[in-house]
Amino acid sequence: MPTKIKKILIVEPDAQLVELIRYPLQEEGYGVLHATDGQEGLRMARREQPDLVMVDYKLPTMKGNDFAKMLRKDPATNHQRVLMIADENQLENLEIGPKSNVDDFLIKPFGPVELITKLKPLLISEEDKQTRMISTGNADLDNKMGGGVPFGSLTLIEGDSGAGKSVLSQQMLYGSLKEGYKVTLFTSENTVKSLVKQMRSLNLDVLDHLLLGNVHVYPIETSRLGKGATLTITQAMKKEKGRDMIYIDSLTSSIPESSDKEVLGFFEDSKRLCAGGSTTVLIIIHSHGLTRELLTRLRSLCDAHLQLRTEEVGNKLVKTLEVTKVRGAEQTTGNIVSFEIEPGWGIRVIPINKAKG
Repeated sequence: MPTKIKKILIVEPDAQLVELIRYPLQEEGYGVLHATDGQEGLRMARREQPDLVMVDYKLPTMKGNDFAKMLRKDPATNHQRVLMIADENQLENLEIGPKSNVDDFLIKPFGPVELITKLKPLLISEEDKQTRMISTGNADLDNKMGGGVPFGSLTLIEGDSGAGKSVLSQQMLYGSLKEGYKVTLFTSENTVKSLVKQMRSLNLDVLDHLLLGNVHVYPIETSRLGKGATLTITQAMKKEKGRDMIYIDSLTSSIPESSDKEVLGFFEDSKRLCAGGSTTVLIIIHSHGLTRELLTRLRSLCDAHLQLRTEEVGNKLVKTLEVTKVRGAEQTTGNIVSFEIEPGWGIRVIPINKAKG
């Protein structure tokens, strides 16, 4: 049976931008439709049933947010994926998060590579794949994360110092190894010896996996790498052939030596590694290490976004995990999980009422 050509509707008044988008899409074999304003776009979405709608934030007769909301309310079009095109100066007005009517965002200016890497994950239908979920090895956490992180996704784990980012990533690394995945860890937080010791203290013993070559651990000294840190890490990631998962714990110390363009380029390269569906990349960062504008773009670029905080509840400090976004999750995301780290046990999920008590 011949493969069905997937259709993309571009709702964009700028004819020059439409042509810049149209050419790489047609080169990839997609069918391209075009509407110049929101009302025409809604009519075409109902009539043509595209697989994806690209809509500009600013349309002649309405805002892109309103267009997306109307598309979602119509039973004839509410299944269609939506990719919004916006300028950097419109970032604060974008509706981002679990309640958004938009699946993802494309920030101008962008090139053909970023365009295609944004589109491809949104065009994978349920018929195209049998979703593989990456378990953390902790059933309570998996449940709160919508079943786990989908394989082949770019995942951002973000939080302040001491919020539990490394412990969460180690829990996920352990769960990946238990399920038979081949894993690589680039770490600025540990040596191999200290990592094994730390994970063993959390009842996450990975020594056998190290000896068998199931996990490669590369300590990185970003102070020595200097301004080329992100590029060096990218090149090292590409050399890890046949690895199912790559963890970066953490990228924070590389950021002061890199421009916003270099950091964004690193995430785009990581996204391309994930685009084929054979590799999952998890990047850990400290929230304070990036500007607000750059952080918004990185969150948009990622398939999954997990945010950790340390909050004072009553007379105790509680760590919380907010599952902001997991594209392709089997269950509802947007949950907030309270947890504590217990020596000899690892992550223990705390019921919200107990945390508040």
